[in-house]
Amino acid sequence: MRIRYALPLCCLLLCCMSSFAATAARPAQRVLLIGNSLIYTQNVPGLMRALAAAQSEGPTFETASFVAPGGTLAERWKDGAAAKTLREHQWDVVVLQERGGLLACMTSSEQRQQPECRASQRAHKQFADLAKSRGARVLLFGTWGPDAAWQQNLDRGLAAIARNTGAEAVELGEMLRAQDKRHPSAPMFSDGVHASLEGAVLIAARLYRSISGRAPAAIDLEFDFALLPPNAAIKPESPIEQQPQLARSGKPIHVPANSIAGLIAVANAAP
Repeated sequence: MRIRYALPLCCLLLCCMSSFAATAARPAQRVLLIGNSLIYTQNVPGLMRALAAAQSEGPTFETASFVAPGGTLAERWKDGAAAKTLREHQWDVVVLQERGGLLACMTSSEQRQQPECRASQRAHKQFADLAKSRGARVLLFGTWGPDAAWQQNLDRGLAAIARNTGAEAVELGEMLRAQDKRHPSAPMFSDGVHASLEGAVLIAARLYRSISGRAPAAIDLEFDFALLPPNAAIKPESPIEQQPQLARSGKPIHVPANSIAGLIAVANAAP
């Protein structure tokens, strides 16, 4: 019996070692996210990691997310925690997300001079300059508004910040709003403001594409992290990935590929 199974077992071990080596050889993209509940609700960073890990090729993701409910980028710059991490560690990509609705101020010369709008412009520039000095790309996480006119102003504001900072705008709002309108039975928003799980998967897939330069495939996903609610007990002084009060309890969640294939296709087709 030992002789009979020696060769197949040997082949099996070599196959497993080869598979492990291929997985280990995949590069890792280190992504720093800075924003508020629009990032942490449903744990968009965790979904990005899960989606990247499930791909057969391309990079895996490592994330650190400095966020706070209702927070602005000016507040995150002022508290210093994200900037300290950016100075002391190497990051490939920095994702900046301003409080939802705020960047509409950029479309009016009068509103651009308001203190909150000026603080936002300054914080974007400070984070972007620091990131670029450290060799990181900068992406701007586009937020969403309640109607088409507001969304247009937000997208114009996002484009203006992108020009001023040399960052790359990732417009997410219109993509989410259009998908929500097409499929009202699977809403993109859980409360009219924050993403549902379906909306968060769509966001994560679109960000994955911008960060990796690859269109993700629809593959079974495993979630071993908390899908956080908008009122999660977030501490802005450390990344959510290191906060034990946000850890998941219970069994991992399995999401079959066919349940997210439509969302992945929308994310891959979005501009």
